[in-house]
Amino acid sequence: MNKNNKYNILIYLDLVAAILFPVIAVFQVEEYSANIVNGLFLILILAIMTGLLLPNIMVSWLIILLTTIAAGFLVLGYVVIPTEAKWFLVVAFPIEAGLLTVLRYYVLDWRFISKNRQGIRNYLKRYNGTLKMHTCYTANKIYSKVISNIKERPQLHLWMHVSMLRWANHEQFAQLHPEEHGQYLEKLADILKKRRLAAEELFYLGDATFFIISPELRDDIIKQINQETIAELKKVQDDLPGGLKWTSQRIDKTNVDRFTDPNVIVKHLDRELETDLIVEYLKAEAND
Repeated sequence: MNKNNKYNILIYLDLVAAILFPVIAVFQVEEYSANIVNGLFLILILAIMTGLLLPNIMVSWLIILLTTIAAGFLVLGYVVIPTEAKWFLVVAFPIEAGLLTVLRYYVLDWRFISKNRQGIRNYLKRYNGTLKMHTCYTANKIYSKVISNIKERPQLHLWMHVSMLRWANHEQFAQLHPEEHGQYLEKLADILKKRRLAAEELFYLGDATFFIISPELRDDIIKQINQETIAELKKVQDDLPGGLKWTSQRIDKTNVDRFTDPNVIVKHLDRELETDLIVEYLKAEAND
């Protein structure tokens, strides 16, 4: 069974469950008082609206909050309601909202639309149309080419610098304010396009992370360009929840074997971004 068929089956089962659960719940409590039935109806309507309209992170928090409150009142408190009805009133919201959230994510999201799925995937592998920057696929190609040149021509003493810019802890902001999140990413991309040299290659790796390849630029030039870039980034950093992180690495014939694989250099820069020493060094560098 291929991946598409598995997705289809899972989504079909989720859809069936989202339809059957309210029917079963109402059928089970219909013998009780009208207040219980009406209350369950209202809870299910709220769950449907929540699951279909709100961002995933807000759905998660509402499920936790409302389920806790309901459990406190109905299960732990003294409310004269049959036990079966209590449990349906408690679990109706989290189950229905959760099922519809999953359904919305996979059915309404573009990546589940199969008609042009392969073409869209191939396009996004190479280019981010919103930021107008090449992505990880092209970055790996160019990085590997430069690495090959360094390894195959050691007598030329070739080198390159690679840099990474990351918007730290941006995920929650992206969930709550997707439009503003996209606008901030465009600002960061525009700063890089404006401040970096024409000889450099700029890429967007996803997850609010930018990658720069700078072949054959002297260390003093890279230092100056980095200072200018960081100074410009600091102007927008205060407006970004989570802040910005930056790090760089020089690669030449002395360490090229260590960083031959593009995934290795990305993981190395990831680790560098997590250290306080790098952050302090960059602050000092920007103030030189």
